[in-house]
Amino acid sequence: MDELGDRNGYLELSNHPIRFEPVSKVTNVFFDDTSKEVLSVRAGGTLGVVVRGVGRDHTFRMEDRGTISSLKFSPDHTVLAVQRNKNSVELLSYNDGEIGSGCVQECRAKGANLLGFIWTNNDDLVLVTNSGVEFYQTIPQVAKDRVAVRHIRSYNIPCSWFVWSTECCLLLLCIGAAPTTSTLQPFTFKPGQSNKLAKFEVEVSSGSSTHSQGVTLGERDVCVGVIYGAVSICVLRHPSTPTIAAHLDVYSQNKDGVFRRSHICRLELTGRFAVNIVDSLIIVHHQASKTSLLFDIQLGGEVSGGVTSVYPITVPRSVQPFSLEEPSAVPSTTAQPILVPCELYAPTWVVFQPDIVIDARLGCMWHLQLRLDCLAKVMEDKSQLVDSLLRRQQAKPLVLSVVREAVETGQLGALAQIFDKINAAYRQHLNSILQSQMGESVSAPASSAVAPEIKGVVIEQADIYSSVLAPLMEEAEKGETRLKEGGEGTSPPSVSSKLVVGVVIEYIRSLGAVGVTVQHFLYELVINALVRSRQFYQLHQLLQYHVLADSKPLACLLLSLVSVYSAGKQLSLDMLCRLNTAHDEIIEVLLSQHQVIPALRYARSVGLAETVSARKFLEAAMICGDSDVFYSTFTFFGLRNAKLRGSSAFAKGEHCDMYVEHFKKLFGEIPDYTIQQT
Repeated sequence: MDELGDRNGYLELSNHPIRFEPVSKVTNVFFDDTSKEVLSVRAGGTLGVVVRGVGRDHTFRMEDRGTISSLKFSPDHTVLAVQRNKNSVELLSYNDGEIGSGCVQECRAKGANLLGFIWTNNDDLVLVTNSGVEFYQTIPQVAKDRVAVRHIRSYNIPCSWFVWSTECCLLLLCIGAAPTTSTLQPFTFKPGQSNKLAKFEVEVSSGSSTHSQGVTLGERDVCVGVIYGAVSICVLRHPSTPTIAAHLDVYSQNKDGVFRRSHICRLELTGRFAVNIVDSLIIVHHQASKTSLLFDIQLGGEVSGGVTSVYPITVPRSVQPFSLEEPSAVPSTTAQPILVPCELYAPTWVVFQPDIVIDARLGCMWHLQLRLDCLAKVMEDKSQLVDSLLRRQQAKPLVLSVVREAVETGQLGALAQIFDKINAAYRQHLNSILQSQMGESVSAPASSAVAPEIKGVVIEQADIYSSVLAPLMEEAEKGETRLKEGGEGTSPPSVSSKLVVGVVIEYIRSLGAVGVTVQHFLYELVINALVRSRQFYQLHQLLQYHVLADSKPLACLLLSLVSVYSAGKQLSLDMLCRLNTAHDEIIEVLLSQHQVIPALRYARSVGLAETVSARKFLEAAMICGDSDVFYSTFTFFGLRNAKLRGSSAFAKGEHCDMYVEHFKKLFGEIPDYTIQQT
């Protein structure tokens, strides 16, 4: 790692940042956290306002009516709200780069200072003052260049600062401070509606109360985001003394809408921090060390008093290096752009949720991105790695790669845990499908902010087979063939078929532990490998102790291997008998082996004596060449005919004429079975 980043870091800045005019004496820069856009205002707007964002780039001019404190577009970009003083907001209509007339909305509370404003919806505007919250709705006018405002509701609550989350539609006010705690008041918003939730207290300092007098909670110490489907509030607790490390407390919203502290992220560092929440992972940037810490609260930790303490899932690392392309000083069609390395974790960095990083001095806005492949390389605990990767939606190839690597490197101790985690997620996915098919709701109650299921990777049996087991078995077979042909001087293969069989058996055990039916191709892989290596005793043990579960396809596979594994015939018959749903298959097997009389006895024992095909049995009896067997078989069906129809003759539809003639040829006239039946 160097000062300009870590090439093995598990974080990177987006390749194509949004470029804007940097802050200067002429230009002020504002970030709109609702639309995720940067607005560069030059000379109060008279020289132009440039709006830059993903998929949006436009410019307009406006009159300079004083210093601008903040400006934000409504989400549909039809109204521009501008704050120039401490008690009002100017609302201007906007249409395709043209600013129209508007109105000025003053704070309703007398003497109130406007702390800021937010757009909660296309038509909903909220003013936050030191006296509370004012909720307004803009009203479309017949003339499109005009704006009207209607007051909806006000909340009178003294407030010192606020935090807004567009992703959660949650407004958080700091409404009170004590020596060691601060009180936060949350509000939620829907189109035309607002809801005041229960307030709660947060701890300010990570030290004792006697040393916490100088520590205060600020706006930059709090962020709001969605972590695994739950609305969560992250609060930095700075140390009261230099010897105590900082903490990050996570307050999660329960089913009743109340926020309670659920996790403590142990930073074990002091200094200045910033927080992003990317793909439900908490990323804490530390400016002094120029590194980032990664937390996954779902991995668990030490629990005390209902609060879980978690630690970084791997060692802190810097963001990967990033260079900006600057045009060549001499214009040329062949000139290559100049790459200028960027300073990472610069003092001019500002972060916004969920993944925004802005450097106002450089004039760049990036999206912070995870490099899961690099994370997989640095995490030593592969079981914990898979546990985390399974919650990332794009991580399926990486999970399969980790499983294969664990086999190739002999990390068999961790493999059982890895399979258990994979199959637990697989079972949960199957349960969701089953509930959906049965028409049962899998969504959380309306009052809950917690999603019922964490969306992530589903690793199915076909994935493990095609990406891990089958390629490894093929590699093992080739290596063993080379070893046999090359003699003593040939090095043994890195992966043996015996090892792969053991891995498949472990995977089958894990599937059975969560109640998932094992697919036939896994059994086939094991049986073929054991037969090929002539490990018949091991195969017999697996079948005898039902490690390989009974099934018709498995029984048929054993029958197909009778030429090389003679015990397969009896094992397959025993398996079909245990299934108790494969009577026809058992009869077919017996007939194919010319065991006609045992087939008749079996048919009679399971109640099929009156329905089986006479032609099929007579054909097998004639083919076997034993006249006694043919006589007994013919007699059996003659007696059946007499019992069912009162005549020993076969019906025309049974097509048994050739067998009647064969009987006459061997034994003369056919006995009258009706007399015997009587």
